[in-house]
Amino acid sequence: MAGTERLIDTLKSRGIRVTPQRAIILAAIEQMPGHVTVEEIYDSVQRVNSYINLATVYRTLDLLRELDLVTEADMGTGATHYALHTHGTHHHAICRTCGRSIEFSDDLLETLTNDLRTRYRFVADANHTVIFGWCEECLIDPPPATQ
Repeated sequence: MAGTERLIDTLKSRGIRVTPQRAIILAAIEQMPGHVTVEEIYDSVQRVNSYINLATVYRTLDLLRELDLVTEADMGTGATHYALHTHGTHHHAICRTCGRSIEFSDDLLETLTNDLRTRYRFVADANHTVIFGWCEECLIDPPPATQ
Protein backbone atom coordinates (compact mmCIF):
# COMPACT_ATOMS: atom_id res chain seq x y z
CA MET A 1 0.00 0.00 0.00
CA ALA A 2 3.06 2.25 -0.42
CA GLY A 3 1.43 4.02 -3.37
CA THR A 4 -1.56 5.07 -1.27
CA GLU A 5 0.75 6.35 1.47
CA ARG A 6 2.62 8.46 -1.12
CA LEU A 7 -0.69 9.92 -2.32
CA ILE A 8 -1.73 10.70 1.25
CA ASP A 9 1.64 12.35 1.91
CA THR A 10 1.23 14.40 -1.27
CA LEU A 11 -2.19 15.61 -0.14
CA LYS A 12 -0.89 16.49 3.33
CA SER A 13 2.11 18.35 1.91
CA ARG A 14 -0.31 20.49 -0.13
CA GLY A 15 -2.31 21.33 2.96
CA ILE A 16 -5.25 19.05 2.12
CA ARG A 17 -6.97 17.30 5.00
CA VAL A 18 -6.96 13.53 4.54
CA THR A 19 -10.24 12.21 5.89
CA PRO A 20 -10.83 8.48 6.39
CA GLN A 21 -13.20 8.60 3.38
CA ARG A 22 -10.54 10.16 1.15
CA ALA A 23 -7.98 7.59 2.31
CA ILE A 24 -10.36 4.75 1.42
CA ILE A 25 -11.09 6.27 -1.99
CA LEU A 26 -7.37 6.78 -2.68
CA ALA A 27 -6.64 3.17 -1.73
CA ALA A 28 -9.43 1.93 -4.00
CA ILE A 29 -8.12 3.91 -7.00
CA GLU A 30 -4.55 2.84 -6.34
CA GLN A 31 -5.49 -0.84 -6.13
CA MET A 32 -7.55 -0.87 -9.33
CA PRO A 33 -5.59 -1.38 -12.54
CA GLY A 34 -5.60 1.21 -15.31
CA HIS A 35 -8.62 3.35 -16.08
CA VAL A 36 -11.67 3.07 -13.87
CA THR A 37 -15.09 4.68 -13.76
CA VAL A 38 -16.67 6.45 -10.81
CA GLU A 39 -19.06 3.51 -10.46
CA GLU A 40 -16.17 1.03 -10.26
CA ILE A 41 -14.45 3.15 -7.62
CA TYR A 42 -17.72 3.50 -5.70
CA ASP A 43 -18.34 -0.27 -5.78
CA SER A 44 -14.84 -0.91 -4.44
CA VAL A 45 -15.25 1.73 -1.71
CA GLN A 46 -18.62 0.29 -0.68
CA ARG A 47 -16.97 -3.04 0.12
CA VAL A 48 -14.76 -1.24 2.66
CA ASN A 49 -17.21 1.34 4.04
CA SER A 50 -20.86 1.36 3.00
CA TYR A 51 -21.39 4.82 4.53
CA ILE A 52 -19.30 6.56 1.84
CA ASN A 53 -21.73 7.91 -0.73
CA LEU A 54 -21.32 8.53 -4.44
CA ALA A 55 -21.17 12.32 -3.97
CA THR A 56 -18.10 11.90 -1.76
CA VAL A 57 -16.40 9.83 -4.46
CA TYR A 58 -17.18 12.51 -7.08
CA ARG A 59 -15.92 15.33 -4.81
CA THR A 60 -12.72 13.42 -4.04
CA LEU A 61 -12.08 12.75 -7.74
CA ASP A 62 -12.66 16.44 -8.52
CA LEU A 63 -10.12 17.37 -5.85
CA LEU A 64 -7.58 14.83 -7.12
CA ARG A 65 -8.04 16.12 -10.67
CA GLU A 66 -7.57 19.74 -9.53
CA LEU A 67 -4.38 18.71 -7.75
CA ASP A 68 -3.22 16.93 -10.93
CA LEU A 69 -3.04 13.55 -9.18
CA VAL A 70 -5.52 11.84 -11.52
CA THR A 71 -6.38 12.23 -15.16
CA GLU A 72 -9.80 11.82 -16.63
CA ALA A 73 -10.61 10.65 -20.11
CA ASP A 74 -13.58 9.91 -22.31
CA MET A 75 -12.84 6.40 -23.48
CA GLY A 76 -15.95 6.27 -25.67
CA THR A 77 -18.07 4.25 -23.26
CA GLY A 78 -20.32 7.07 -22.10
CA ALA A 79 -18.60 7.18 -18.70
CA THR A 80 -15.57 9.20 -17.66
CA HIS A 81 -12.55 7.08 -16.78
CA TYR A 82 -9.94 8.02 -14.20
CA ALA A 83 -6.33 6.95 -13.77
CA LEU A 84 -3.65 7.99 -11.32
CA HIS A 85 -0.86 10.07 -12.80
CA THR A 86 1.47 7.34 -11.60
CA HIS A 87 -0.15 5.26 -14.36
CA GLY A 88 2.19 7.24 -16.63
CA THR A 89 1.88 9.31 -19.76
CA HIS A 90 0.25 7.26 -22.47
CA HIS A 91 -2.48 7.53 -25.05
CA HIS A 92 -5.27 5.46 -26.55
CA ALA A 93 -6.61 4.89 -30.04
CA ILE A 94 -10.16 3.59 -29.68
CA CYS A 95 -12.18 1.94 -32.43
CA ARG A 96 -15.59 3.56 -32.87
CA THR A 97 -17.07 0.28 -34.11
CA CYS A 98 -15.83 -2.46 -31.77
CA GLY A 99 -14.45 -0.36 -28.89
CA ARG A 100 -10.98 -1.89 -29.04
CA SER A 101 -8.40 0.28 -27.27
CA ILE A 102 -4.82 0.41 -28.48
CA GLU A 103 -2.37 2.06 -26.09
CA PHE A 104 0.40 4.04 -27.78
CA SER A 105 3.45 5.92 -26.56
CA ASP A 106 4.00 9.61 -26.13
CA ASP A 107 6.57 9.87 -28.92
CA LEU A 108 3.84 9.62 -31.57
CA LEU A 109 2.34 12.92 -30.34
CA GLU A 110 5.65 14.70 -29.85
CA THR A 111 5.72 16.30 -33.30
CA LEU A 112 2.13 17.51 -32.96
CA THR A 113 2.65 19.06 -29.52
CA ASN A 114 5.93 20.67 -30.61
CA ASP A 115 4.29 22.11 -33.73
CA LEU A 116 1.39 23.49 -31.70
CA ARG A 117 3.87 25.21 -29.41
CA THR A 118 6.09 26.70 -32.13
CA ARG A 119 3.51 27.53 -34.81
CA TYR A 120 0.58 28.60 -32.66
CA ARG A 121 2.17 29.39 -29.27
CA PHE A 122 -0.19 26.81 -27.76
CA VAL A 123 0.91 24.38 -25.07
CA ALA A 124 -1.12 21.19 -25.36
CA ASP A 125 -2.10 19.21 -22.30
CA ALA A 126 -1.45 15.88 -23.98
CA ASN A 127 -0.48 13.66 -21.07
CA HIS A 128 -3.42 11.38 -21.68
CA THR A 129 -4.98 11.63 -25.12
CA VAL A 130 -7.75 9.55 -26.64
CA ILE A 131 -8.11 9.40 -30.42
CA PHE A 132 -11.15 7.79 -31.99
CA GLY A 133 -11.14 6.02 -35.34
CA TRP A 134 -11.42 2.49 -36.70
CA CYS A 135 -9.21 -0.54 -36.18
CA GLU A 136 -7.98 -2.59 -39.11
CA GLU A 137 -10.46 -5.41 -38.51
CA CYS A 138 -13.47 -3.09 -38.58
CA LEU A 139 -12.27 -1.33 -41.72
CA ILE A 140 -11.85 -4.67 -43.52
CA ASP A 141 -15.03 -6.30 -42.28
CA PRO A 142 -17.36 -3.69 -40.81
CA PRO A 143 -20.24 -5.05 -38.75
CA PRO A 144 -23.71 -4.67 -40.24
CA ALA A 145 -25.43 -1.36 -39.59
CA THR A 146 -28.06 -1.43 -36.86
CA GLN A 147 -31.40 0.21 -37.39
